[in-house]
Amino acid sequence: MAKTETIKFNDFMAGTHNLKKKNLKKIAAGSAGLFMLVVPKAAFAASVDSTFGNIHGSIMNIFDAGVVLVIIFAGAAWGLGHRGKAIEILIGVCCGYILARHAVDIRNFLKGI
Repeated sequence: MAKTETIKFNDFMAGTHNLKKKNLKKIAAGSAGLFMLVVPKAAFAASVDSTFGNIHGSIMNIFDAGVVLVIIFAGAAWGLGHRGKAIEILIGVCCGYILARHAVDIRNFLKGI
């Protein structure tokens, strides 16, 4: 486990803290990975598939944010001792997420039957 270094707020604001450059490199590397996860895929695409792709993609981005909030809620329920309810919430959100994420695949599979 990494050692945690604390900096006094006044020292930080005055610029007298001694952050090492390797710590800044770690922070920058972690931020780059997080940036790639947060920025929508359409921002990096050269062309857009179709109107349905745009609408579906933006709806799924909003849905992803909602799923994260529900998982945070389940974690809070777990931490407060409501373990059974937290597991129910997690199972429900996982199943719903898989169905929503693969809705187009399921549709194409059922068309092919």
